Amino acid sequence: MTKTTYSSNNPMFAAAGGGSIFDKFQYSSVVKAGGLIFIAGQIGLNPDGSMPDKPEQQFVNAFERLKLVLEEAGGQMGDLVELVSYHVGLSSHLADFMKVKEKYVPAPFPTWTILDIAGLARPDLIIEIKAVAVARD
Repeated sequence: MTKTTYSSNNPMFAAAGGGSIFDKFQYSSVVKAGGLIFIAGQIGLNPDGSMPDKPEQQFVNAFERLKLVLEEAGGQMGDLVELVSYHVGLSSHLADFMKVKEKYVPAPFPTWTILDIAGLARPDLIIEIKAVAVARD
């Protein structure tokens, strides 16, 4: 089995001090292998790296990042087969998350695992979304 890795060059993935977050933290945004596309967790920062004022904007940003890296690997949101979302304070924002999710994730729906966690890489982040999609040939 071969694998192909992708690390977006989009400016929204720039690391402080230059380069990309993928180079800095030594991971790929996407790996294609075995007919699947594995998408690394995407967080809700604004494209300029700042923290959004409202939780709903974090959800939109995370889905936009997910969509961007998936499309760069040749996929579409309709290709998702698995979605995993990590939430800080899930009970306070699940309804708002669902409203955003329904705009990005079309039927037939992928599997979905939703986890309430203590924290993410930056203190004010409340969402991270990772996914698996079927690869188009």
